[in-house]
Amino acid sequence: MRRQRPSGGKSPRTTLVPFGLIAISVFVAIATGTSSSPTEAQDVSGADLYAANCAGCHQANGEGLPGTFPPLAENPGAADPEYVATVITDGKSGPIEVLGETYNSAMPAIAGLSDNELDALVDHVVGLAGGGESPDPVDPVDPAEPPEPGDIDDGHDLFIGRNRFDEGATACASCHTAGEVGNFGGSSLGPDLTDAYEILGGDAGLSAWLANPPAPTMTPIFSDRPLTDEEIADLVAFLADAPNQDRPSDNVDWLLIGGLSGLAVLIAGMAIAWRGPRRTYVDTLRRKQ
Repeated sequence: MRRQRPSGGKSPRTTLVPFGLIAISVFVAIATGTSSSPTEAQDVSGADLYAANCAGCHQANGEGLPGTFPPLAENPGAADPEYVATVITDGKSGPIEVLGETYNSAMPAIAGLSDNELDALVDHVVGLAGGGESPDPVDPVDPAEPPEPGDIDDGHDLFIGRNRFDEGATACASCHTAGEVGNFGGSSLGPDLTDAYEILGGDAGLSAWLANPPAPTMTPIFSDRPLTDEEIADLVAFLADAPNQDRPSDNVDWLLIGGLSGLAVLIAGMAIAWRGPRRTYVDTLRRKQ
């Protein structure tokens, strides 16, 4: 049975679709054969979805990262399908207690899942928690050598785009600010990352997040342009130091202020230009009298 997505309530407009449009839609679906079959719905792999979206933080078998990301295995909360679906579609942040330990990291919503994919992912997580059938195993990541500590200056240069990422990923400052990188050197399109190191759980949590960013806006950017281990280490070093850096006063958006000031000057100039010819024309009429 298909699980309904969590929702704040349906708009009354959705019940007012003309019958003719419904009939046309059904006819087109039958005629073109584009409707999904039960076989197609069963082809969705919850294990693959989990590996792509969740394993980077919660680990392959749901054991989590101690003190950083909570475990899903044997987690009573993760055994509730409706709760899991809500967390997947809405995200979750703030303190949460799991199996007697408090976690204070943030999980962004996972966007772009179809209903079948959401069902498959929920079933997999519920299985990890012991609330359903045992899930298909996810291949664990081979333990790697601890990365060399990153360089703060190199991380700063990667963040602002002075140095390019090896795979061509977009510079962080295209959307974010952090520490001393204010609005002249960064952008306010995305959240400020000054406290990201603490929020995401230090070295381990932030490294896992950068290796497989689950945020809806970052996934399409970095899925085909992953960061190298060295780049991740440098960014982690820079963001760990960001709270200690001198920040722009009150984080004023100087680009916005500059744009508004320029607009005011332009309007004033147009007003002066309009009044000048008008006075000249009046003077000309007076001379003719």
